[in-house]
Amino acid sequence: MKAGKQIMKLSIRSVLFAGILAIGANTLLAAQTTNSWAEQWYRVKYGRPSPTGEARIQSARQASAAPEEATSGKAARPANASFERWFHAKFGRPSRVQGVRLKSEQAKAAPREAVTSNAAPVNNWYEGWRRANFARPSSLEGARMRGHTR
Repeated sequence: MKAGKQIMKLSIRSVLFAGILAIGANTLLAAQTTNSWAEQWYRVKYGRPSPTGEARIQSARQASAAPEEATSGKAARPANASFERWFHAKFGRPSRVQGVRLKSEQAKAAPREAVTSNAAPVNNWYEGWRRANFARPSSLEGARMRGHTR
């Protein structure tokens, strides 16, 4: 009789443990991809977007820059793409020729990015609250007003 109770306890424990693991996995998989409260907290604490927010900003910049690159034609592509892929796979960086080409393209694109980064802050509520409580803008807004960008 005791062996039957021990087996029953063991199976109930394993079923409960498996259920808890399944619930935890579903919670992680179904979690929200954006959490504006956490994003705002991170920005207030560290003065910059969270890594997730930064990735979102970068992807938006790339998406807006993609049509411009498509119209520029062959100038954006290296002459020997297979060599460039091999070099990047082997050394983890572009070749010298490709590096110079990328730097020149970034230098051309820099003035456009500076103009777009001076846009109004995304979180107007926070800026208003900050001005009301501290009688000055946040450090990010102050940098935007002075024309500095990060």
